[in-house]
Amino acid sequence: MSRMLVTAILIGLAVSLAGSARADRLGKGRSLLEIGIGGHSEPTNELGGQLGYFRFLSDQWTLGVSGGYYVNRLKSENSAYIQTVNTHSFTIRVGGDRYAFINDDVALYAGPGVLWARGHDKSEVVAIPPTVGSATSEGDEDVVGFNGRIGMYARLSESAALYGHIGQVLSHSSQDFSASKFSSWSNSLEGSVGLAFDF
Repeated sequence: MSRMLVTAILIGLAVSLAGSARADRLGKGRSLLEIGIGGHSEPTNELGGQLGYFRFLSDQWTLGVSGGYYVNRLKSENSAYIQTVNTHSFTIRVGGDRYAFINDDVALYAGPGVLWARGHDKSEVVAIPPTVGSATSEGDEDVVGFNGRIGMYARLSESAALYGHIGQVLSHSSQDFSASKFSSWSNSLEGSVGLAFDF
């Protein structure tokens, strides 16, 4: 599904839910269910879907868990070979956010979290002409890191809102590809946008 189509669907959902945005301000005891699209820049700029649940422990702080599944396909060609790399990964984040309400319907939020991710890569190189041969390699990657993010919540109707955030991930990754093993420290970007339902 293309980015433009996903964006159009999301905007259509937001417009269909728009109406009276008057509702009580979120606070202690309330919950948020977030459904959105997002991505991250490490290791291969993958895109996918995200789902999260957060509970207000006070009138300003939430604690919750979120997860996502991401995919990507890279293809490069030249006169000697064609290389295709397929990747997929899933991520789990546990963390909290501090909400600063501008009014009852709009808030900024920021907070820390810890993140774990598991990814799989498969690379295939086909020589040109194909009769020369091909080579395939694949491997797994585990990532553990700290995630800090900042975002915005904007109510669309009595129980639905638009949300979006961007974040930075400082992480350590362990990679096991075919007969080789690697480990490294890195930083990357992540983010998502979607709908949040409160109850």
